[in-house]
Amino acid sequence: MEMIEKIVQRLDAALLWVLDAFVIFMAGALLVLLNYAVYSRFILNSSVSWGEELPAHMLAALTFIGAAYLTRTNEHLGFDSVVRSLPELVQRVVMGLNLLMMAWLGGLLAWYGGKAALSFGARQLISVDLPVMLFRGAMPLGGALIVLICLVRFVGLMTNRINPHDLMTESDG
Repeated sequence: MEMIEKIVQRLDAALLWVLDAFVIFMAGALLVLLNYAVYSRFILNSSVSWGEELPAHMLAALTFIGAAYLTRTNEHLGFDSVVRSLPELVQRVVMGLNLLMMAWLGGLLAWYGGKAALSFGARQLISVDLPVMLFRGAMPLGGALIVLICLVRFVGLMTNRINPHDLMTESDG
């Protein structure tokens, strides 16, 4: 059992590193591309063809993968002040139900996002020769990652390997 825990910890660390790198890369690329598009349009008086389409698709991809990242790092929006005041057993039950509901919603996102992404087939973006699937595939991927993160945490919570406080957002006060 200890070997499985080590494997899960290593996979978790790798997942966190990949998500962190992806979010930083996409946010940085959006910053550069949008600034260049504005510079090109207003300073050079020559708009770039991809100035709206490519950043919009990148932002959509960042949103869904970013949701999985925020789920993993507990930086998502949370209202847990009441839960913090409950006994630990009740906290464990509430957080377990929360994880199951998040996994269910992540599953819906993965399923319907996958169907939507597949509906684009081999279409390309109009302004850049990139497949739409490259960006639309972020929705089912983000949903699947949310399911995976939530189910692993649920098992950890139910086996007392994870404390309910470790799953709550950081308090401001």
